[in-house]
Amino acid sequence: MIRNEGGRVTDDDGAPMQGLYTAGWIKRGPSGVIGTNKACAVETMALLLEDLAADRLLHPADPAAPSVEALVRSRQPLVFDFDDWKKLDEIEMRKGEETGRPRVKFTTVREMADAIGR
Repeated sequence: MIRNEGGRVTDDDGAPMQGLYTAGWIKRGPSGVIGTNKACAVETMALLLEDLAADRLLHPADPAAPSVEALVRSRQPLVFDFDDWKKLDEIEMRKGEETGRPRVKFTTVREMADAIGR
């Protein structure tokens, strides 16, 4: 779990950390179902929109998508983009079909990377 208040990530003293939010299990711990995650995300998004209206979000020097992607990749080279997700989704569904299930999920990042040849 990441320390947070309603979805806003907080520091050791409980103060909100500008521009950092969380939702789902990493927000509240391993509990709930898809519906729980949806309500959890709605709660977090309400806070994000509140912060947007109050101009409490980050103001990066270059917020263009290619710059953001370059920053993320410089910090975490193993990134999965939407095309990767589509490939992984197809593989999970095919594995599920082979076993009579809707899908068989990958359980590690390494498995995901290996499946698409990374």
